[in-house]
Amino acid sequence: MLRILLVEDEALIALVASIALEEAGHHVIEAIDGEEGLKIARQEQPELIITDYMMPRMNGLDMIERLRQDGFDRPIVLATAIPEKDLPTRPQYDAYLHKPYREKDLLALLRRLMKEG
Repeated sequence: MLRILLVEDEALIALVASIALEEAGHHVIEAIDGEEGLKIARQEQPELIITDYMMPRMNGLDMIERLRQDGFDRPIVLATAIPEKDLPTRPQYDAYLHKPYREKDLLALLRRLMKEG
């Protein structure tokens, strides 16, 4: 079981992803934007983070950058509808997940990351 921080400002996406992750046996902590995600990640030290890119108050890449500066070295998945080639060049995330994603794709990515880690 992983403790996963899910940072997502779209309520329906957060709900579906949380249910899929919890049904797969993981514990999910949710945040609604990058600022809240940063605060929770610093306090809870989750084993994995899944974050959206475009969110209010702080975007996902800025949150990732701050976490990496803090020394957070656990896997981070960036989920966004923006093609990866169009993202700013800041490779601090460990995996990219194109939105909208299917539950099985999310779970397969997590399994792959855990094998690599």
